[in-house]
Amino acid sequence: MRPDEIALQEHHDYYSSGGYDEDRLRWTVETFLPDCRGKRVLEIGCGDGKLLALLREKENEVQGIEASATGVKKCAEKGIAARCMDVSSQPLPFPDDQFDVVVSLETIEHLMNPYYALLQIQRVLKENAVLICSVPNPATGHPYLYPGLFSFPNFSKFLTQLGWRIETVRPWQWAPRESILPTRLRGNSLLGSRYVAGMLRRAIEKIWRMTGNFPWFCYWLWTFKCVNCGKNIPTILEKQVRATKPGSPPQ
Repeated sequence: MRPDEIALQEHHDYYSSGGYDEDRLRWTVETFLPDCRGKRVLEIGCGDGKLLALLREKENEVQGIEASATGVKKCAEKGIAARCMDVSSQPLPFPDDQFDVVVSLETIEHLMNPYYALLQIQRVLKENAVLICSVPNPATGHPYLYPGLFSFPNFSKFLTQLGWRIETVRPWQWAPRESILPTRLRGNSLLGSRYVAGMLRRAIEKIWRMTGNFPWFCYWLWTFKCVNCGKNIPTILEKQVRATKPGSPPQ
């Protein structure tokens, strides 16, 4: 089977039992897109269309991409245009510089080829326009195709080397309190209690913020606001090929 066939088969019934709550979707709009009005917005991994419906209320022109046929059907029921495809192996069916905003929430970690997907997003998003994307903290137990890529430091570096400028990162909810402990101590009921682990987590978060750092390991989810600065620079793949092909100058 081709990669797109695998992705569409695995996600076919993803939304057959319903969708996700609107709380985080409303928070995302209010936090990152409060003034988004009259824009062209694309959501990658649009699910059942709830986020796009919220943005449509603000007179935005919205479209979605979704690998789940059940999700696309629910979008259609809301009157939202969505296409069923695998963005990690198929080119986005839009011209260059088509969109003012792209949103992708808890989707990039599901993709077999996140590098290609982000290149496609860069292509259809206008220069210096905004991508809002989020990924869960691996410490929450979320399964990953590429677990090392989605640690906070590595994913931040991945975005940056692709030409995205990370403008801000906001957390959503706490990670499980025991995740603040070393792995070997997480089964201890006393150390993992609200009083011990919970207080420790809050203290560490405060210390990190006081020193001007983002305590990423304290949170369940990270949402990035990124500016598209990579449209006119060589891709990391181009750089890799030039640096490693036979006869290239030593680095």
